[in-house]
Amino acid sequence: MSTRITRTGILLIAAVIITACSPKKEAPSFYVEPTAEQEKAKLVKGEAYRGKDGKLYMPVKTGQAAPKPAAGQAENKKNGKPFQAVDGKNYYFVDKAHSELGIKSTAKTSVAKKNPVKPAGLTPEQRAQVIAEVDGEKITVGELFDKINSRPPAWRRMFATNDKKEAFLENNIINEILLYKAASKAGLDKDPTVDEARKKRMVDILRREKFSELKKNIKVEEADLKKFYDENIAQFKQPEGIIGAHILVKTEKEAQDIYKQLVEIEKKNDPKKGKIWRELVKKHSLDLASKDKGGLLGDKKTRVIIKDDKNHDKAIVDGVWAIKENGFVGAPVKTAKGWHVLKRYNKRKALNIDYGMAKKRLRRLVERQKVTEAFTKWMEGLRKKYNAKIIEENFKLVTVNLEIPKKETEAVAAPADNKEKK
Repeated sequence: MSTRITRTGILLIAAVIITACSPKKEAPSFYVEPTAEQEKAKLVKGEAYRGKDGKLYMPVKTGQAAPKPAAGQAENKKNGKPFQAVDGKNYYFVDKAHSELGIKSTAKTSVAKKNPVKPAGLTPEQRAQVIAEVDGEKITVGELFDKINSRPPAWRRMFATNDKKEAFLENNIINEILLYKAASKAGLDKDPTVDEARKKRMVDILRREKFSELKKNIKVEEADLKKFYDENIAQFKQPEGIIGAHILVKTEKEAQDIYKQLVEIEKKNDPKKGKIWRELVKKHSLDLASKDKGGLLGDKKTRVIIKDDKNHDKAIVDGVWAIKENGFVGAPVKTAKGWHVLKRYNKRKALNIDYGMAKKRLRRLVERQKVTEAFTKWMEGLRKKYNAKIIEENFKLVTVNLEIPKKETEAVAAPADNKEKK
């Protein structure tokens, strides 16, 4: 065999060496290499093109929602790489591919980012188009459009892309239908609790709609405002007052003992002094009307004690006003009922709102009053229409359990030595 190396052999060896030493060309990450120059031109323009693998790749541009990925393709879509969608087509992200190719984004793309297209209204034909179907039940474009756009603007931004719209459709419409059908099949539509909730919901909707309807027909005149102001003057003009409480006992000695005990607690600034006061009220007070209310003096109308108050005994009024700080007690005072240990809860500031200042509030109050009166009248009509009546004698059969159950503070456990012997 001849050892002479031909010219052709030398060139071939050199080519192999050069190829081996040259850096390898990296495969593209964000696009598939096109089959020919004309396909590459389409890629550069951001159009659909055919890759070397023979597949046609559809463009996904900025601001455009990418289709839902097929099984196993979610990671590629997430990373901006070419992927296959559930529709069987292949897609690529134009901006990602152009960035890798060194092509700058167009001005049109930048504008699209800054000024997203606002959702336009739908024509009746568009609203009627079916976007999904469950067991023959059609879900229309209009239904999905209304549900998404009824939400606040900041929330709506999350559902601007097609994949997010699809997620909303599945989670908020389709799943609700599926769960309702499953619940119905399980017989829950006949469940008394469900029926009660349905009736309550119907009543709530009717009440709200009726109030809204009545409100539209209400007219508030100046005379109405003045009348309400004069008849409810206590809401706008009232002197300063104090909310007080007491412990009523028979003798002065009992009162002094309780008073001294409370003063000592105040000196220590015991954080439980409020609780201790209530416990002493329950234990010692003879006033049954206030015993379960922390000893509060008066009722809802006479709760605040003003100077020279005629609703309370003068000794109590003077005694409460003699206490200078909220939360403190005062020396016992005597009345015809016995001896009272007094406590000051808080002081109410004087109120002096003239008609002009109250006018805006008055309009709301009068309007609410008129609507309530109209609603009450409407309800009276319903009572007559449906012959509603009450059989009072049977109230005696409805007993009320007034017992307060004891709280279980710890679980009862069987002693260890009481375990059964095997």
